[in-house]
Amino acid sequence: MNDFYEFAQQCAEAISNALEVDTVIVNRELIRIAAAGKYKSRARTKIPSYYHLSEMIRTGKEFVQETSKSEVCAECPEKNICKEKVNIGVPIMDEKNLLGGIGLTFITEKQLETFISKRESLIKFVRNIAELLASKIKEYEIVRRLELNNSQLNAIFSSINDGILITDVDGNIVNCSDSIFKLVKVSKKTLIGQNVKDVFEKFDMKYTNEKQKTTKLNEIKLKNRKEILLCSISQIEANNAVNGKIILLMEPKNIETAIYRRIHEQRIFKFDDMIGQSQAFCESVNLGKKIAGFDSNVLILGESGTGKELFARAIHYNIGENRSQFIAINCAAIPEALLESELFGYEEGAFTGAKQSGKPGKFELANGGTIFLDEIGDMPLHLQAKLLRVLQEQVVERIGGIRAIPIKARVISATNKNLKKMIENKEFREDLYYRLNVFEITIPPLRERKDDIPLLVNHFIAKYCDKLQITEKKIEDEAMTALINYEWKGNVRELENTIEYLCCISSNEIISFNDVKGKIQVNGNENIKNSKKATEVNKLNEHVLENEEVMTIKDLEKREIKKALAKYGHTKEGKTDAAKALGISRATLYRKLKEYNIKSQNAN
Repeated sequence: MNDFYEFAQQCAEAISNALEVDTVIVNRELIRIAAAGKYKSRARTKIPSYYHLSEMIRTGKEFVQETSKSEVCAECPEKNICKEKVNIGVPIMDEKNLLGGIGLTFITEKQLETFISKRESLIKFVRNIAELLASKIKEYEIVRRLELNNSQLNAIFSSINDGILITDVDGNIVNCSDSIFKLVKVSKKTLIGQNVKDVFEKFDMKYTNEKQKTTKLNEIKLKNRKEILLCSISQIEANNAVNGKIILLMEPKNIETAIYRRIHEQRIFKFDDMIGQSQAFCESVNLGKKIAGFDSNVLILGESGTGKELFARAIHYNIGENRSQFIAINCAAIPEALLESELFGYEEGAFTGAKQSGKPGKFELANGGTIFLDEIGDMPLHLQAKLLRVLQEQVVERIGGIRAIPIKARVISATNKNLKKMIENKEFREDLYYRLNVFEITIPPLRERKDDIPLLVNHFIAKYCDKLQITEKKIEDEAMTALINYEWKGNVRELENTIEYLCCISSNEIISFNDVKGKIQVNGNENIKNSKKATEVNKLNEHVLENEEVMTIKDLEKREIKKALAKYGHTKEGKTDAAKALGISRATLYRKLKEYNIKSQNAN
């Protein structure tokens, strides 16, 4: 956890230096885990319960408070000596939980002027730091769990009575269990480094069944010994290649044993998980599928909220879930002073606060896999030059290092900016642009794929009703029309947030036009006609005949359910697959089958 404290201190210093304000970062227990400015000496101390930041930790709500107008300050015992003029607090959140908060204090008139002139950009900057800290906390939690898992596995490994040998692909022993001595009468220290063919007679490493990736029990004899053991061999695979073997040895009188295997999986997303049938969207998906099998670099263009990272993950995972790691980094969310070390890593003593052991960068972590550079248009020019060298030479040099580290990673980058215009304005390197843009995919904004909005709306309603554990809601035609006609400047992300809001706020099982109108008006994006009269819902398929009658949402839903059952079948397994394809739970599917009186066909 000390590594995280060091990182948090770097963030506090970055905020303090960039904005010239006093900064603290606290955890849920109100302990200052990092501090900069006048508060630096108070690091690792607890803030009083009457501070604004304490109130934010209790409520989880961001605040901007002038001390002269604050009720909290009115109750503060230090109010007569306090020189603070404005306080800002931004919570550090993961998907569900409050992890801590960042507090900024403005004391001088100069600081106050800076706050007044740059309020929005300043708060946005602090929010980005909060997101970065949240991701780091998650990263350290994952590392902690992996270390715990490794300790548990080592304990299991040592406690197994039967013998285990681990070899490389050539059969050289690289590790073995502590209990191996009682079986082969050779010490663990002596065994490591030997080849299994020097330990056993007629040992064949090709025992492995290529389909099952393991063998049945076979008899095997120790060299120059009479004892016979039972042996089972399993493959160790990584990056679609065999990297070694696990050899399980046991005495014939005891063939019962346990085999433990730890699998760490990343969040997998494929093109089949995407929702949409509009022509523009399908063209982008089809292009993504075509290029997924190549290792060439990809540039994804699209407005904010269109799902650029999901496209990147789909490209990475489309040819198999067992691909090596997918590493993502947002170039806009990380301060410039930290971005270089995050991308390329650093050596011991590279800068003040650097870890003694150094740290690998994202490119090293992505070696053999894919690195996703989100918001590439926000990368500073001097880092663009270093990135270009990495792409050209396929080596990385850590900050403060002299060693060239070979890496081979596919680069998928994304931006919502016009890179060609940035090149003309000397804001983006032209040579880097062509290195990144071997393949280019443009994701259409939601306003250009309105036919997909009903599909997305129904998917998100099912998702959040299930998440919130409430009865699945329906949406009236007039409300759906309002959603279809809305411009959605925030694209799918804004639509999803809106549906989550509607699922929470709607007091009935039907989401009404007034519910939708209220949310859209709150966002201030566009005026929706104040009419209670339902308007015609847009046609959902561009390929239908011009004279086909417009279908109601219920009829459309009924048709799609029938189509899914026709495709996947009426068996229990078929209904499970159909529900998945429709984006609803199986329980919801059964309820709708009953509601629409869709009878199951006899599957023989």
